[in-house]
Amino acid sequence: MMLGTLMIAAVFALQLNADIDFDSQVLPVLTKAGCNAGACHGAAAGRGGFHLSLFGSDPNADYKSIVEYAEGRRVNLVDAAKSLVLAKPLGMIEHGGDVVLHDGSAATELLRRWLQKGARRGSGRELVQFRVVPSEAIAIRQGDAVSLRALARFSDGVKTDIEETDVTEWTLFRSEDATSVELLNQPVQARCHRPGKHVIMARFWNRIVPVSILLPYDNTSESTLPASPTSGLIDSAIDSQLVKLNLSPIVGIDDPAFLRRLQLDLTGRLPTPEELLAHASLPFESRREQEIDKLLASEEFSTFWALRLARWLRLRGASEEPQAAQAYSDWILKSLKDRRPYNDLVRELLTATGDSHVVGAANFTRTTADARLHAELVSSVLMGTRMHCANCHNHPFASWTQDDYHGLAAIFAKFDRSRVVSIKKQGAVTNLRTGESAIPRLPGVRFLDETEPALVKFTDWLCEKENPYFAKAIVNRLWDAMMGRGLVSGVDDFRETNPPSHSKLLDDLALDFTSNGYDIRRTLRLIANSNAYARSCGHSSSRNALEPWYGVATPKPLLAEVHLDAIDDILCSSERSPTKNRQRAITRLDPTYVSADLEILGRCSKQDACQAIGQSQGLAPKLHAINGDLINRRIVDKEGRLQSYLRAGMTPQAIIEDLYLRALSKKPNPIQLQSWLVQLHGISGEEQRRWLEDFVWAILSSQDFSMNH
Repeated sequence: MMLGTLMIAAVFALQLNADIDFDSQVLPVLTKAGCNAGACHGAAAGRGGFHLSLFGSDPNADYKSIVEYAEGRRVNLVDAAKSLVLAKPLGMIEHGGDVVLHDGSAATELLRRWLQKGARRGSGRELVQFRVVPSEAIAIRQGDAVSLRALARFSDGVKTDIEETDVTEWTLFRSEDATSVELLNQPVQARCHRPGKHVIMARFWNRIVPVSILLPYDNTSESTLPASPTSGLIDSAIDSQLVKLNLSPIVGIDDPAFLRRLQLDLTGRLPTPEELLAHASLPFESRREQEIDKLLASEEFSTFWALRLARWLRLRGASEEPQAAQAYSDWILKSLKDRRPYNDLVRELLTATGDSHVVGAANFTRTTADARLHAELVSSVLMGTRMHCANCHNHPFASWTQDDYHGLAAIFAKFDRSRVVSIKKQGAVTNLRTGESAIPRLPGVRFLDETEPALVKFTDWLCEKENPYFAKAIVNRLWDAMMGRGLVSGVDDFRETNPPSHSKLLDDLALDFTSNGYDIRRTLRLIANSNAYARSCGHSSSRNALEPWYGVATPKPLLAEVHLDAIDDILCSSERSPTKNRQRAITRLDPTYVSADLEILGRCSKQDACQAIGQSQGLAPKLHAINGDLINRRIVDKEGRLQSYLRAGMTPQAIIEDLYLRALSKKPNPIQLQSWLVQLHGISGEEQRRWLEDFVWAILSSQDFSMNH
């Protein structure tokens, strides 16, 4: 085995260069050994006076640190064995870290040869391609091992290697869940111990790629075929994954439940009894499709999705400038009503100037206080990536560098963020890596020449069809809003180490989006018409296995604004009366306007976007919702629905059935109805009224009401 390892090392060295290249050969050895990890010399302050860049992200600095700093004491060009960079990891000299290299190993021999050849930097070889084969593997049985090979292709700036080089020996493999997938070395294998789809991260030099290992579930007692016919790009992708996993999806919901889910998702409203009846009267084969098209074309859709878009863009008013928030809100709503293509809308957001009290889109620039925060906002909202780590150091789990971060910030450095937004002639940010003014940069692509209009170039690059982030980021947000969880978990957390659950589906949806006019409604229509969207949240022994793969629906908490409007719609209290002149909560896009009710229901009023919108932000609001007067005062309101029903002499059974229908879009089943009526037996008058008030409170305090399921 040792001989085989040495042969791999020798072949690797000869294929690349007669001389060993520091960047592409030595750094991967140090990374594989853990020398430049965050727990060792890759920490922000290094260890023991020796600092390396995290995972070899800055080869130039690492070379200087090893070869030049401290008067070159870490390398001994006369006697390689006495070099600290070799002797300490071998344990030959007392070392604060573990023994991470072993005498005679391929890694040790490569480092020794590099030192013997003069510890030169090398030819500046670049890694142009890195992949692991297979990139997705299926294990047949528990305990099966899948062999992995890492392959790289390099370029010296003049030509690129035609043949790939096997770099498995120098690749760091890490299992996301070691209890599910065990990694074995020599040869590298992944052994599966738990059913499901698991991810292994492979890191070589400055690249990370995910590898999926799939072990089907033992599901012989159920059919493994989809519960309904597969159709369209969404169901083809979802169902094929379920079949691979040997899982059967949950059956679909009935029409009333579907209409409730759909209206809450597209308009933020519960269906009325009249709308439920009208839906049932449509032709069975096309009623859902007709309903989807009607809602997408409605004014209510624009109103509700303006709220969603405002939250994504982090619209936030200031008490001293309510006109700015209103102008921004009006612009968002009008953009949706006018069905503006999303790329056109974003172009205006990025480049708008003028009086922010009049030019609504100019307020996007004013959302943040400086260029760095502006860059973080743009990368998070419009690219789906969290770039803030790269402010201080190259991102450890993504491809973003400090140059990317500060280069993006430099693009926004010339903005004047006062009431009248303008672009100044001067403006810069400091690149913390170099200590000099940052050069504008298209992140992950190239620096911009000083003659190029940076903002225009960035906007064109971001909004072009080929951009790898833009369309996927918005499509993932749309999917998350409709399905309860993004194809990439964390809508602003796109990175190599957080791969999509269904990569091809995300690619296909993004391509469909860009090929059809960047139309938000079209993507929502595709999702709403899929079998995956219409599945039940039902109870199944396979639920935990099914949920990550959309084989079962995920219940979604109602947004606070939707929740409050639903309570008012059902109870029809005087707080919604014309004399009160209160707008629907979903029409108030600014989250800073004062509303105790919305705070109790969990409204997110923070500057950063909340991922758990709709859930109360702590114990006190939850207790208030249970014991306070948010619901109670509406129940006892003399002008409200319940008290009006009682004055009209409506029977308790009729009241129960009506409020079930309004709140849950269904009537109580016979067992539920009988249970309620038994409790009513023998009581009347004031006691019966109080019982019915308690009944209404119980319905509106239930998860069945407060969740979209």
